[in-house]
Amino acid sequence: MKRHRLLHLYAPPVTLVVLAGMCLGFDPLAHAQEVKAAGSPLDTLMHTKIWADVPEARDFVRETRPLPDSLAYQPVTGTDPERPKLRSKTELEALESELERAASHNHRNAGKRGGIKKSVSVKTVKRE
Repeated sequence: MKRHRLLHLYAPPVTLVVLAGMCLGFDPLAHAQEVKAAGSPLDTLMHTKIWADVPEARDFVRETRPLPDSLAYQPVTGTDPERPKLRSKTELEALESELERAASHNHRNAGKRGGIKKSVSVKTVKRE
């Protein structure tokens, strides 16, 4: 049983010493590279050349390809659906008043069924 007690007492300091030794051992490797003066991120992107140089097409490829003007592409997304026309301000106000009437009618019916009376009436604020 003493062995378990000793392991419990010495394990954290030994672990810390091992981790400190590893950090000190890898420290020279981390500083081994020379720091280069870099410009802006845009300069870095422009100098890394992340695009490929496309070679000129060979003769047999150019001969077998159809002319770009003769290609009849078909749209893959389909046609735009017919959308309803936008409503005018008077139509929107009429729809709003119709919805308000229906809401008040439903609130009245709900109060009659449940026997619940509204204590405070809610007024809607019209935004201009």
